[in-house]
Amino acid sequence: MAVSSKSLAGPGYVILNVMRAMNIIALVMVIVASWVMLVKTFVVSKFFFFDAVSHLVTSLVGVFLITSEIQLFKGYFARNWPLLAPDSGLVTLGSAMVVLGVSILGNLNKEATSQESLGTAFWRIVISAGILVALLGLLNVIASFIFRDGANGISSRQVRSKGAVAVKSPTMLSSSGSLHRSYTQRSMAERQASVRSNRSTSGQRFPVISRPLNFNEQFREYVQPPAETHKPAETHHQNPYWTDV
Repeated sequence: MAVSSKSLAGPGYVILNVMRAMNIIALVMVIVASWVMLVKTFVVSKFFFFDAVSHLVTSLVGVFLITSEIQLFKGYFARNWPLLAPDSGLVTLGSAMVVLGVSILGNLNKEATSQESLGTAFWRIVISAGILVALLGLLNVIASFIFRDGANGISSRQVRSKGAVAVKSPTMLSSSGSLHRSYTQRSMAERQASVRSNRSTSGQRFPVISRPLNFNEQFREYVQPPAETHKPAETHHQNPYWTDV
């Protein structure tokens, strides 16, 4: 169910932007829930190190995904994280959100983060954050396939940022996508220029080989004829000690 008829581009623009706002809210809740469990783990369990690191990493992943959603560093994501760049789909984002939700809900089985240890209010924050981010992650994966146009190379993020304009102009790319492509093309051009310069400095494109015994005329341009050797002229040196008898 792609956007081939352009009928879903307009509604997709609205739906995907509403989902973006919900994604940011859910990821903020993930950060809050992670820090709640981090504090409670310290209080109840006397600070289990690896549990604390796990909650810290979860919160940092939430910050990272929020940064990709609000598009603060387009060039950085285009070069180093292309699956989260503005020209990519939402499958990677949705999958990461599902993993975060499952991780948060799995922590509720521990004694330090159980309902009795967290309290009803904090426990509700944690469980709602896990459920919401997991469901939104699944919706992002589904929406990525619904609102894309694979035939024209249009991703769901492009529909989310441009709407029907992205479908009318399939060749239009975002600035980060252009930066990524120009960066790759520039690197390839520099390598090709380096190879050409090396060839030009050497003065010859192919190595020079001597003429074979059975020479084929079609390889004449690649073979350097052997240099002519000149036999030095015979010179007669008079022996200073030679005397005519």
